[in-house]
Amino acid sequence: MKKDKVGLNEIVAYEKAQMLPLNFAMSYILTPIYAVICFLLIGAFAVLMEIDDEKYLVPGLLCLGAFVLISILFLACVPLVRKKAIKTELERYNFDISEENALEIYDFSTEEFSLKFDKHGMYVNDELFYYNHLYKNVVTGNYLKRVGVYLQFALDKEHRVTLGVNPTTLKMLDSLEIKLDNRHILDYIISNKKDAFEQIYNKGYVVARCE
Repeated sequence: MKKDKVGLNEIVAYEKAQMLPLNFAMSYILTPIYAVICFLLIGAFAVLMEIDDEKYLVPGLLCLGAFVLISILFLACVPLVRKKAIKTELERYNFDISEENALEIYDFSTEEFSLKFDKHGMYVNDELFYYNHLYKNVVTGNYLKRVGVYLQFALDKEHRVTLGVNPTTLKMLDSLEIKLDNRHILDYIISNKKDAFEQIYNKGYVVARCE
């Protein structure tokens, strides 16, 4: 039986849907244009010098100058894009639980499976997994240059449940007194949101720095 191959168009379409518009434009539009222009400028310089390095010295130097200028402008865009992307991600995440009501049962069920949490543990399709049998962590990532902050409940690497960090899941931790194995990382993310998001955007993980 043949496996369906994912084409380049499908990959690009998926990444376009997932990435921030500015990051997508940087990766798929500006970077290729920059690469082509630089290739042409370096190629033109090499050709001119090969034909007559004295006669075409000035045009050749202009090509090199244009290459340097374009490179400076392109590199200058990188921190600007990063700053804008992090600002957008900061606005996307809300960690305020002041308006959340405490519940005895938190239900995150979907059409595919049932997922609930109470004071005893996590229920997956009505099967109870006690909290003391689970690895409970906040995990982060920067897949496709998106800041990801999640709660992960796992028996092992193959059996795990991941929830986004938001006011509801944060309230759940407090209401049900769920103790994360790396709670200090979550506390740092909440208390030092901008610095934490910069770390996640750049490296994918957070180092809780002493204040």
